[in-house]
Amino acid sequence: MEDLNILLDPASPTSLQHQLRQKLVDAIYSGVLRPGQRVPSTRSLARRINVSRNTISLAYDALIAEGHLDSRPRSGIYVATEVLGARIATGRREHPNRALFASRMRPRDPSSGFHVPGNWSQYPYPFIDGCGDLALLPVDEWREAMRLACTRHELCRAWQGPGDSRNVNLIDEVRSKVLPMQGIAAGADEVLITQSARQALQLLADLLIQRGTPVVLEEPADENLRQWLAQNQAPTETLDAALREPLPQRVVVFTSARRSPLIQRPEPRRLLDAVTAADGIIIEHAMLPGVLEDTATTPGLRAMDSTGRVIHVGGLAPWLSCDNPLGVVVAAAPVVERLRQNRRALGANPSTVVRTGWAYFISLGHYSASLSRARRVLESRKTALRDALNHYLHKSVSITTLPGACAYWVKLKDGTGMNALELAQRAARIGVLMEPMQLPSGDSALCMGVTSLDEPRIRAGVKALSRLLRGDLAVTPALLRDEPIAPLRGSALVQAMSGVRLIYTTVYGEPCTLELLDDGQLQGVAGHAGEDCDHGRWWIEDDLWYRQWQHWAYAEASGYSVVVDGDQVRWYDQQGWLADVAVIIRAVDNTQEPTGSRSEAADNLAP
Repeated sequence: MEDLNILLDPASPTSLQHQLRQKLVDAIYSGVLRPGQRVPSTRSLARRINVSRNTISLAYDALIAEGHLDSRPRSGIYVATEVLGARIATGRREHPNRALFASRMRPRDPSSGFHVPGNWSQYPYPFIDGCGDLALLPVDEWREAMRLACTRHELCRAWQGPGDSRNVNLIDEVRSKVLPMQGIAAGADEVLITQSARQALQLLADLLIQRGTPVVLEEPADENLRQWLAQNQAPTETLDAALREPLPQRVVVFTSARRSPLIQRPEPRRLLDAVTAADGIIIEHAMLPGVLEDTATTPGLRAMDSTGRVIHVGGLAPWLSCDNPLGVVVAAAPVVERLRQNRRALGANPSTVVRTGWAYFISLGHYSASLSRARRVLESRKTALRDALNHYLHKSVSITTLPGACAYWVKLKDGTGMNALELAQRAARIGVLMEPMQLPSGDSALCMGVTSLDEPRIRAGVKALSRLLRGDLAVTPALLRDEPIAPLRGSALVQAMSGVRLIYTTVYGEPCTLELLDDGQLQGVAGHAGEDCDHGRWWIEDDLWYRQWQHWAYAEASGYSVVVDGDQVRWYDQQGWLADVAVIIRAVDNTQEPTGSRSEAADNLAP
């Protein structure tokens, strides 16, 4: 941190020494200066910020006396490993400029009430369709592709010439080896690579939808696209599966990548005819089939189109991607050129190294081979999910799927007492992640995918869900006296809480990960991007688990009774009220391909 720079205001009524102390304390509490980190010497910092060395010394002495800094003889001055005043995480840090921008930012439209947490992979049973687990990722193949992408020759070529010219190799690989899988033939000037399929949808919406342009969405529509259309006041309506009414003239129709067997869609030829009659455009958002079954999949609209009205938006298989999968647009050459210009103006070109890596990954045959391997694994997992749902939940749910899909759509039968959203929220509290979906009929359903967890955990996850539905894991008791499981005490409490990692959702709807280290340190990361961090300490006293954060929960020390129920931890405060619930992150070995053997974890779930 010898390059630490701090701006002080000589005109401020607060002295330079006090300003410096405030700045350093802010840097410590915001995580810029971390525990145990060496701070600049008084001489170097005084020279850098142009104040006297004595001012720096006085500020350091005061912070050492307060416990924020620690002086080590013949070594230097360090941030204290345990800062005095150390917040289970119950509230985010308040930023001074939050109110300044709150009234200036365009409000977001209300969502369905459920978001896939950014730390989904840490849950014991993440049935999230489209998210790939480590067992599916071809790590060695990606290492080879990225090593070739980072050779001196490739890096020098990336530095030279216009950015779009560096995309040629990947475009050739995609149009010759990826698009034919979906029956699409396209020229080099008809293909655009984007950072993601979602970015492609937004670029197309921005290009083709003006004020008053009628838009028709097929359900379930992309949530971000729906919000963009609402914010830009585009008149939208839902696609009628029967096409009983003529479509509005010059309409833009968005089809859904998340096709559901519970939502009827128009017959493709009839939809093409209706859009042609309305002089409209179809933006086909399609996903690559994950499972190749005996039943033939419906061909894409772009493959059936002879009029040039269909724009295809797809992407490379997400479960094979080492990062967010790139998006692919197939459209008429003039449309692609305009999209390329708009993307360049926004500075939104995909990373050159990532594009080159994908080009090598495809050209070396890794993409097709990995896709074939993944499809065999996904087919086995899908069968395992079907069998588990039939075994544990045949009286509570009905299920259906589509050819090529990696998920089952689950509808709750009457008598369960919960809707899909409520069940998804409760299930998340015991480590089972599912996506609730709202149907046009007003009913709801759950989407349970198999791309995100290995086969042994599928049965265990469905068994945990069945316990929740039949009442074994009913609503968590609000009072400790109603708790059917005795709280941990003594050495059992120490053992249960030492070295454990926990996940839960904050009251403001964002994911949070807590880590309880063996030495008593406590670390927390909250927010979808991990932007809200804190650390503190934990200890056991009088059979209570105590924690104290540096910022969260008002930096107050609090003690709790702890109940462990399978993968769930419940904390009760000293008045006996439920304070919080979290899920234990169990270590999962994803380094080898699943063998299909049944896990004993299902039998260990019972109290």
